Amino acid sequence: MDDAALELQKLDALLAKGKWYFILVFGVLYWGMLTSLVVALIHYFILGDPFWAELQRALYIYPISGILFGWFAWVQIHRKRDKLRAQ
Repeated sequence: MDDAALELQKLDALLAKGKWYFILVFGVLYWGMLTSLVVALIHYFILGDPFWAELQRALYIYPISGILFGWFAWVQIHRKRDKLRAQ
């Protein structure tokens, strides 16, 4: 099995889980939560702001933004799958 066929198989398996699963897991959970943590740590170490207050603020902003990030990544994966199928 060549690389393109293997990648197509992985993309199909990922897309089979559904749009909302992908957006919530990869967008909100992975990107949103991890970005919130990183931003809170940066604000804590560089600016000296209280960590828990920054984390609380970041947990409002970045998981909501993660919905957009997850949707954008979903669209990109569909495009990549379509290109691989066309080959």
